[in-house]
Amino acid sequence: MLPQSHVAYTWLALSLAQDKLDVAPDADYRLVALAAMGPDLIDKPLAWAHFYKRYRSAVLFAHTLLAHLAVAVLTVTRFPRLGLYAVAFIGHIVLDRIWFYPATFYWPLRGWRFHVWGKRGSEQEEIGKAYWIAFTRRPELWTWELGGLLALAWFVWRHRLYRPRRMLDFLLTGKPRRQGE
Repeated sequence: MLPQSHVAYTWLALSLAQDKLDVAPDADYRLVALAAMGPDLIDKPLAWAHFYKRYRSAVLFAHTLLAHLAVAVLTVTRFPRLGLYAVAFIGHIVLDRIWFYPATFYWPLRGWRFHVWGKRGSEQEEIGKAYWIAFTRRPELWTWELGGLLALAWFVWRHRLYRPRRMLDFLLTGKPRRQGE
């Protein structure tokens, strides 16, 4: 999944949860966006810097069940105030449906290798080409990305972020105005 879709689905889910369930009223949507992209923000630079030559993948440690269990345990035991951001981080692998790639999801329980995308593992070297190949071979990915665009449009509409002042407030504070404000 592309980064903007991770953010869009997560922002919309949080916005609806805040209105319907009255959760996380102080959430900073900027930090939520970073958390929603967290596994990619960790793994892609690691792959670029060192691990790609060894594993031929850019979906590495932060996409594993082990990493997400560690985030969950640390949040519950040591940093409960960061629970919302941990949920956004964990939501990343849910949206990526990473369990369909057991070599990565269950690493290291299923061996020391990660899932290799493509015959030569071209993901990190030619990311645009890798996404193009993925999207042409798996047309259902377009549905997920279209859903991400719709989620973002709904979020923008719900909070009237098409109005310049509201958008500026959102960017500066990390908090959208609630409906009716």
